Amino acid sequence: MKTLMFAAAFGVTLAGGSAARAAAPSEACDTATVQAMAPAGATVAFAAREAGSCRVNGYVTTQNPGPNKVLFVLMLPDRFNGRYLYLGVGGGGGFLPVVSPALLRKGYAVAGSDGGSGSTNIADFSFNSDPARRLDFAWRAVHVSAGATQQITRAYYKRGELHRYISGCSGGGHMGLTNAFKFGREDFDGVIAGSASLPDSAYGQNAALIAQYLQLHPDGWISPELRQKADAAILARYDELDGARDGIVSDERSIGEFDVGILKQVGFTPAQIATFNFIRAEHRFAGPGVRSGLSHPGYAVANLSSWAFLLGSSPPPWPSTADAAASDLMGKGAPFLHVMTDSMMRAKHPELYYVQVANPSELARLTLEGGEPGPDDFGTAAASGVKVILYHGVYDGTASYRETMQSYQRVAARHPGADAWLRYFPVAGLGHCSGGPGPTDVEGPLLDALAEWVEQGKAPETVVAPRQSADKGVERTFRLCAEPMRVALKVAGADPGVAENWVCRAPANGAKAGG
Repeated sequence: MKTLMFAAAFGVTLAGGSAARAAAPSEACDTATVQAMAPAGATVAFAAREAGSCRVNGYVTTQNPGPNKVLFVLMLPDRFNGRYLYLGVGGGGGFLPVVSPALLRKGYAVAGSDGGSGSTNIADFSFNSDPARRLDFAWRAVHVSAGATQQITRAYYKRGELHRYISGCSGGGHMGLTNAFKFGREDFDGVIAGSASLPDSAYGQNAALIAQYLQLHPDGWISPELRQKADAAILARYDELDGARDGIVSDERSIGEFDVGILKQVGFTPAQIATFNFIRAEHRFAGPGVRSGLSHPGYAVANLSSWAFLLGSSPPPWPSTADAAASDLMGKGAPFLHVMTDSMMRAKHPELYYVQVANPSELARLTLEGGEPGPDDFGTAAASGVKVILYHGVYDGTASYRETMQSYQRVAARHPGADAWLRYFPVAGLGHCSGGPGPTDVEGPLLDALAEWVEQGKAPETVVAPRQSADKGVERTFRLCAEPMRVALKVAGADPGVAENWVCRAPANGAKAGG
């Protein structure tokens, strides 16, 4: 997941098209001056001028449990637009976000932390054996580092109020969500969370189940080459369901019942079809220590090439993290889900190998151990006035957009009036935070929409996101539609590469919004 979580660092424009307005920064940007602005428990290790900004690096020392250091970075531009943006990092954390110069040019004060995990690899969750690091990664690191960097930002610009946002994808999105449902609007006015597990998610349990299945059924492993052949055949069959032949299945829900015969035609064996069906299937988890109703709806079929995080690039069996470092395992083709599951479980039970846990309910219970928060924690967010925008790539093979859809529907049903603070945008052609034939910048346009929602009260119902490259510029624009609306081509034969030729419509033929 690496830097895939930094979509928010792409260039953005300010909501309403306004230019960054001048703000008088502190007279000095040096370690001693900035340290005097910081709260107790926060240490400024370095502060110096850098390309029209003040760069601050430091850490917050957490206690009870602790001590542990949460590293942070803060960039303070000379021309400040009044907006503070915290960038989440993905995987197991352990690294600071890369701050885009484009955000600084737009006037954002930009901060972020390493999550306090101390992880050396994005798939290595062995830090869960340390109570302080586990708690910091779960939620505390964002809370304390946001508090410290926001206090410094206010003092540096000599202003009492900020518009405060957090944006990230995968683990970076989870940072924003855990903060929102634990603190509401205390730390942030708005949250953008991409490809992130909501409170009632069964992502971890499902990941363990799939990884175990593959280890026990190595003859069902599907190679990258065969996945590519399947993608071509699936696209040929289902591309035009949204009215356009444009090389993208925009929403898998339009497929209905999938024709498994497609897989047979490209050479899938019965064992490989069984693996495909297992990954696609809904899995329910029950038993002592497992929340009632915990389930995962399965993975989307739109892009099997993105199943690399599930299947890896080399066949099982894969070695355990007890025998090799996480980075070595992934470098040799073991999938992210295997490394994550094994390192996470061994952090709690060093002698236990998840493959050997025969009972699925027990596997789910062990995976849930130490997890937080519970499924009803969005009550704080709902009452606080914080605005939350969720998005998920339809082509994501690491986390399922179908699960985010399911979780979104449950949260909306659990909290009447959720439409006042919650939106969900599926993104056609987008992989896990980036990649795929979809847009290359999602969080930038969503940040504009979120700022307009928070600052002007205009809730986003549709957003336009570009696909662009350094050599070609903007190649295509995509229309994103907030659930329950779905994107469709306005007129047959219209250019599908132009967002204005697409419209957001209710599901056809009386279909359920999420079905």
